[in-house]
Amino acid sequence: MDLKTQIIQEYLTQGGGFRQLAEKYGISRTTICKWVAIYQGIHNLPPSEKQLKYATASMNSSPKKPTATSSTEEALQQKIAALEKQLQWEKLHAEALDTMINIAEKDLNISIRKKSGAQQ
Repeated sequence: MDLKTQIIQEYLTQGGGFRQLAEKYGISRTTICKWVAIYQGIHNLPPSEKQLKYATASMNSSPKKPTATSSTEEALQQKIAALEKQLQWEKLHAEALDTMINIAEKDLNISIRKKSGAQQ
């Protein structure tokens, strides 16, 4: 288990705070907060009691502080962008393979692609 996953699991299971984990591992509190929010967004986990308490307190005190949902939405947008980039790469890869098969069929005069309904 890598350090990032270990920190996320420790936060979710032991209920320690971001500051406590930041001091323990020497990683900034905001980084740990973002990791947890992204992990919760990917795995559809509900916010912890501390996160709900912080979100409620921040809504009452100042509208400038980001809430857990905005960071989760941001994490989801980043995930969508990464998946779109991966999809684009996969399409290019499939097109390259298709082109290679076309060239091989033309140059070698053999049928590489399986014909529908062919006997095995």
